[in-house]
Amino acid sequence: MKVVILSDNRPGHYKQSLGIVQKLPECQTEWVEIHFRRKWRDNLLRVFMCIFGGMSLSTSLIQTLLQWSLVPETYKALARLQTADLILSTGSSVAAINLLLGRTLGAKTITCRRPSPIGVRYFDLAILPMLSWHSAVGKSNICKTVGVPNPISPDVLNAERERLKRQLNLSDCQRIGILLGGADRHETITTTDATKLSEICEAVAAEMNVQILVTTSRRTPVDVVERLSSTLADTDWCPLFILPDAPSKIADPYQAILALSDLLIVTADSFSMVCEAASSGRPVTVLMLSAEKTRLPKRHEVYRYMEEHAVVRRCRFDELKENIINALTSRVAPTPLQDTETAALAIHSLTADN
Repeated sequence: MKVVILSDNRPGHYKQSLGIVQKLPECQTEWVEIHFRRKWRDNLLRVFMCIFGGMSLSTSLIQTLLQWSLVPETYKALARLQTADLILSTGSSVAAINLLLGRTLGAKTITCRRPSPIGVRYFDLAILPMLSWHSAVGKSNICKTVGVPNPISPDVLNAERERLKRQLNLSDCQRIGILLGGADRHETITTTDATKLSEICEAVAAEMNVQILVTTSRRTPVDVVERLSSTLADTDWCPLFILPDAPSKIADPYQAILALSDLLIVTADSFSMVCEAASSGRPVTVLMLSAEKTRLPKRHEVYRYMEEHAVVRRCRFDELKENIINALTSRVAPTPLQDTETAALAIHSLTADN
């Protein structure tokens, strides 16, 4: 089985597609990065497919649309494709290309998440997280997942744990991994938050003899990174403080933190990072940054569901220290998400129907 994966070069989308194909070990994969001539051509092509996606389109028209919208290198890469059984994409900007390529190659089309404005009705399979279940009512081409697929799994992390401990010369103690997102209109980490987090980490490290491992994202405010770096980096109890674009002696620093940690703390603004942490098999604390009385965004409905099913815990800064102590001393194992396995099973079912 040959799978062509269309990538918009966004890390969160790439990880979703990667996680799925890793669960399809019998498949042959080919990645194609999609680049448009102009953003407005991308938008116009989406509108065109939203209106005409259900109609029969000639091969010559499809080729004209692709050549008009894509840079020459991308168009040539697609034109070289001779066969495919499945076309897989994540994100709105590559959805129209997915549908057009599926027509020319006679392949099944699969999208992760709901692409705008096309929607899911023209795809053979749409893998939808709980955030988008409202658009799945009455549709038979839907695979429902709680979060989003990703390449994180307890087995992979556990296999890497001891090797990484030896490579980094880490002591035998418990470790807390902190995954920091950035800012959106609902939740934003501030320098005040960074100071609180540093104080809590230092106190817990001293009282419980634990180490702290930290990674920021590209969206983390610069002043927050600087505040945390000045208080956490280079301390004995924080052996890893990783910036996303900084060079590292570790092949995959982000996954290394997941592997080495006994508890993961993730800021609530990043839905994809919460889903990755919740797939790790480690206890997960979702750190809420919004004000107490603020109306929470839709992703918190999913976090609430995860909390009810013992996948994660949510807390605010004033509860964080107690939450850490409870999580590190609890003998109750968390229930990891298995969204990637769910998506892979749905694809197997789709191909088995041929």
